[in-house]
Amino acid sequence: QYPEKLAQVQFWTTFIGVNLTFFPMHFLGLSGMPRRIPDYPDAFSGWNAVSSYGSLVTTFSIILWFYIVYRTLTDGVKCGNDPWGLAVGEPGKEHFATLEWT
Repeated sequence: QYPEKLAQVQFWTTFIGVNLTFFPMHFLGLSGMPRRIPDYPDAFSGWNAVSSYGSLVTTFSIILWFYIVYRTLTDGVKCGNDPWGLAVGEPGKEHFATLEWT
């Protein structure tokens, strides 16, 4: 069973990192920065720095994802009979409300 809280942290760091990487590029384009050039004027350095920091956050999130996958596969903790808590019925006579239990 994978660590759900850690997976939620990984999701939000990916979400924030990707938005920090690509959203400032809209402002750069509106400011007139040309695309696909190796050097740019210093006027664009602030938004380019924000975009670079966003890519670092995304890189950290990818590394965290690999750690979560490794921990899930090597931890040895098995899922219970009802990992989502969707059992229906009396205790001892319950049935499960999801398709994989049919």
